[in-house]
Amino acid sequence: MGVSEIGYAPIEAAALPDGVYNAGPRQKQDRLWSWIFGLTVLAVFVGGAMAFHGQTDAPDETAMTSGAACDGPQYDFAATLAANAARDAAAASGGGGGAAAASLGADASSSDSPDSEYFDKNEFAETAWPWLVAAFVGSFALGIALLWAFRVHAHAMVWGVVYAKVAILGAVAVAIGMSGALVFSLFLAALTALTAFCYYLWRDELNLVASMLSVSTQGLNDNPHIVTATISLQLGTLFYLLPAAYFMAAAQQNGVVGVSSVAVSRSGSKCVDYGGGAVDCCDFNTDAWAIAFISLASITAIWVICMALETRVYLVGGVICQWYFAPAGTKNAGAVGEVLANAAGPSFGTIAFGSFVLTMIEILKQANENNRRKRENQNILACLLFTCLECIYAFVEYLSKFATLQAAMTGQAFCDAATSVTDLLKRNFLSAYATYFFPARILQFTTFVVAGAFGIAGWLLSLASYTAAGTTNGAMYAKVIGGVCFVVSVVVLSFFVMVVLNVVDAVFLCYAMDKDRNTRSHVEFHEVFETVNAKQQPKDETVVVGPDGGYKYASV
Repeated sequence: MGVSEIGYAPIEAAALPDGVYNAGPRQKQDRLWSWIFGLTVLAVFVGGAMAFHGQTDAPDETAMTSGAACDGPQYDFAATLAANAARDAAAASGGGGGAAAASLGADASSSDSPDSEYFDKNEFAETAWPWLVAAFVGSFALGIALLWAFRVHAHAMVWGVVYAKVAILGAVAVAIGMSGALVFSLFLAALTALTAFCYYLWRDELNLVASMLSVSTQGLNDNPHIVTATISLQLGTLFYLLPAAYFMAAAQQNGVVGVSSVAVSRSGSKCVDYGGGAVDCCDFNTDAWAIAFISLASITAIWVICMALETRVYLVGGVICQWYFAPAGTKNAGAVGEVLANAAGPSFGTIAFGSFVLTMIEILKQANENNRRKRENQNILACLLFTCLECIYAFVEYLSKFATLQAAMTGQAFCDAATSVTDLLKRNFLSAYATYFFPARILQFTTFVVAGAFGIAGWLLSLASYTAAGTTNGAMYAKVIGGVCFVVSVVVLSFFVMVVLNVVDAVFLCYAMDKDRNTRSHVEFHEVFETVNAKQQPKDETVVVGPDGGYKYASV
């Protein structure tokens, strides 16, 4: 019987078993990272104030284009143009003139492209805002319905997603074959058959995934304020992101006007580059300190977003741990507020540390991706290096998530939590990755399918409305509305999916604690996770309970 079906007394600290949840008072952990995060945010606001007061009134566009803004004696306009021309000529003679030619070609093509349809922004805003509001509200309704469906009809949902994926692949293969691309169609048909065969081989695992999602979403159903608190956290990031965006825009206006670095000559009221393309005669050169400030503010923005994500993981871990180990007949009254108080107090430095790790990983991943795109003809060693780095990044991200869950439950520092949770899983023969791969893939594809259907529905309904109203550009507006419905629903549903996955991880960690203590707080969870772990063991070995109650491998 679930906690939600019985009893209404709040959980007290004494009611929880020893060694599973640190009800407090907790010691403040990772103090240094609290100070580093606070000082970094403060530096952004101080730098933003300086950027705001130091903005330069840039000349108007006409003066920048004609060169009037940088034609004074201090600019040495003619000499700078001559130097630019000599530099570009030397580069062209060495085979580096492609950029100018590409610039000219791009300019010509853009000027010659006709407008096939006129997009009236004012008309679209007046007629589309009800649809956009409906898209946002409807996406949240879809998210709630998705949680209910996985809790009540988990097996039907999982297998429905599997059938939909195979059917979509098959339909695409048929459509491409009918268009005449027979070879590619046969390739997709083979891929469809292989996908269906793999799902057939994994049918037991998929049934376990359904059971895992069903029992885990029960925890979210019994603690609905996790969702409301998480939404508040996401919205709270705007208190930094909006001012930071304004500060970065202001910082770009800190600088001086100078002669364009690409202009080589002036013809009338315009300048041209080495390839003959029209360019502005003057440039606005942002100050070096402002460029450094923009970099700091951007990195801090990523850090703040990661802080919100880590706080969400911390919140889920703390609340689910109390719910999981609560005696029968109790309810998690006030658990969300208590966990948030710990997150903002004793564990603030821990969350800041964990989110800083994720920030650095995100920056390194982006740098890795940029390097990969720049090097079109990579050798095999470079490919192997990038692949290994991606694996390392994924491992660190995954370890960070479980460390944050452990810190939420025990109040440990970040590094101590990472060590203890790794030891906990090792002691109990548990592979955390196996609980992650299938649920994430199933839920992500569900998000894509539902969002796609929602986008198509928005497109068809808005198209019917515009057609009935006789709007000239109704078909174009309907396409935009359909695209917005798809994007908004993907974002909102992904939020719900990530909360569900965090709950799955938290329940799995609570199960590991249960197993480590040789207890069974929730029999239904043990039945599911023990079956999952049995699938990961060698076929000639099994886990048995010894006379002392401990778990051991034994040959069979």
